[in-house]
Amino acid sequence: MQLKALTITALATLACAGSAAAAQAPTLGAPTVFKAGQTTPVDIAGNDLHQGQTIRKGTRLLRWKVTMHGKSNARVTLSCPSGTKHVGLGTSSRPKIAFKLARGASYNHRTIKVQYYTARAGVNADGATGHTYALCMK
Repeated sequence: MQLKALTITALATLACAGSAAAAQAPTLGAPTVFKAGQTTPVDIAGNDLHQGQTIRKGTRLLRWKVTMHGKSNARVTLSCPSGTKHVGLGTSSRPKIAFKLARGASYNHRTIKVQYYTARAGVNADGATGHTYALCMK
């Protein structure tokens, strides 16, 4: 009976250790907001907003610092401010991490779900950082 209890305890400990070592979802820092009239530091595809241009009236550009904690298929939610919707996403040139829209995600909503991955070979997904930009429009 005591051996059975030790075996169950050992298996439970291994299961907990395995889940603790599993990759976590990437984390987002607090967003930095670039308002209308400021210049954009990046291109936002599909919106004719290119690096160095002025952000147009009725739009805001948000930037989040993203940190990966190992490879993950987790869906991360990016939110535009209340009363605005996503109209484009972007990243800096030669990023260490990249993203794709999560299955079922689409623009023209206040929130959008994305999934992160390393952008090129040789980048360690554990601790890799980068920035994601979202263009939000009223």
